[in-house]
Amino acid sequence: MLEAVPGQTRAVGNVSAGRRIAHLVLGAWAAAALSGCSETMSLAQLPDVTKLPQKLLSKDEQQGKVNEMIAKGQSHQTEAAKEIEKSR
Repeated sequence: MLEAVPGQTRAVGNVSAGRRIAHLVLGAWAAAALSGCSETMSLAQLPDVTKLPQKLLSKDEQQGKVNEMIAKGQSHQTEAAKEIEKSR
């Protein structure tokens, strides 16, 4: 229970209890939301770890792939702009 502290009013305990209740409600809401997600995602949708590649890319290989993806995205945007201009 709350002990009397000089200069402290009883309302502080009520605010603390209110925060505790708010945290419990928020926790219950989060748990309910997460349990809903688990029902909509079946385990069959998870990737099969046995089919993952055995070799990981080095930093240079990773950067090369990133650069390839950037170039592909830029060329895609250019091609899309050309298609839009043709259709006008």
